[in-house]
Amino acid sequence: MSRRTESDTPRQPSQIAILRYLRVHGPAARIDIGTATSLSPATVTSLTADLMAQGLVQESQAAALGSVNGNGTTNANGTHGTTRGRPKVLLDLVPGAACVIGVKLTINLIEIALGNFKGEIERNTEHSIKTRDLTDRQLIDTLITLIDSFIKDNSDIITHPPVGISVAVQGVTDSNSGEIIWSPALRHRQIAITRPLSERYGGVVQMSNDANCIATAITQNTTLHGGGDFAVIMLGYGIGMGLVLNGNVYNGHFGTAAEFGHMKYQPDGPLCNCGRRGCLEAYIGDYAILRDALGLIDLADANSLHPSEEQMMDLVARARAGNEDLADLFRHAGKVLGYGIANLIALIGPKRIFITGSGARAYDLMAPELQRGLHLAQVPELHRGPEIVHLAWDKDLALQGAIGQSLLRHDENMFKAGTNT
Repeated sequence: MSRRTESDTPRQPSQIAILRYLRVHGPAARIDIGTATSLSPATVTSLTADLMAQGLVQESQAAALGSVNGNGTTNANGTHGTTRGRPKVLLDLVPGAACVIGVKLTINLIEIALGNFKGEIERNTEHSIKTRDLTDRQLIDTLITLIDSFIKDNSDIITHPPVGISVAVQGVTDSNSGEIIWSPALRHRQIAITRPLSERYGGVVQMSNDANCIATAITQNTTLHGGGDFAVIMLGYGIGMGLVLNGNVYNGHFGTAAEFGHMKYQPDGPLCNCGRRGCLEAYIGDYAILRDALGLIDLADANSLHPSEEQMMDLVARARAGNEDLADLFRHAGKVLGYGIANLIALIGPKRIFITGSGARAYDLMAPELQRGLHLAQVPELHRGPEIVHLAWDKDLALQGAIGQSLLRHDENMFKAGTNT
């Protein structure tokens, strides 16, 4: 691949590419940045000098590979050497160059996090709130109150107004209009939230469903996605999906693309929380599994509309301990998921499909039937792929992705306006 010279390189897109490379890969030498972005050494030097002058990028030093210092330390090859290594100058983002706020809205829980310019979450809080009791106006007022308090409580590190706010919502959202179309966390539908938040805080306010936020977080972790198109299926109370094509999360023309959980498995099947029948979610979501479990065993204080993590883990434990009726519920959910994935492969053909979320707690029970359902539903010629990866839910990536989305948008707007932070 040929390098572009400085004279034919658009400066703003290239600067954005450098910022994003450093945000994903961390400190890097100029030569490595040039190799990754196909920019000439002279162009990288010029562009990074501008970024340093704007206070967005800084230099740091790392010891040369093979020798940490000249005091007889161990070299990279395991030998004992005394050669002083020449410090390697690396470039890194300035964490305090800007900050953004991420908000996550799920059933009866609102989380708020502070992200720095590198995309790292520095602080976060959780607030237990009966979200389904809130009207449209009360939801907005609650978010504003919580964000105001968060900014005030963290004034020691929030020295400038946040340049962006990104909201991750459980449910169906329109990322273009900034509306929550439907969410199990809320009683009301069609709630516009980005406009009032933007009017209150200025800057860029955006919203996406939690699965898209997780997909964004994975795009910024090359050890996970490894390049290429991929999909993230999020199992939990409901079923969501984030779809990444050509390196970008795909929202569709109407801002509501990739609603995997509301694809149909059986037209006249069980009722989904969206109000329709036969959706994949109506078989795989936590509320669907708990609903069916209540027909098999007696569960005290169980409410299928609001299954708790403790209740779901109890079902998993009983299934693993030998309750075949409960085990069959998870197996059937796996089979339905396999059919859904077969449709996804036939339509998109991504390189990888990640399965994650709290609902993947029983993946060991679901996986064999998932593969069976996939095999039954797929055209034989499509059996070659993609790779299906179970991503353990040991870290909630939704807030991390919300922070990442806000920074991506900020980078674009900053250079469009021709200003720095």
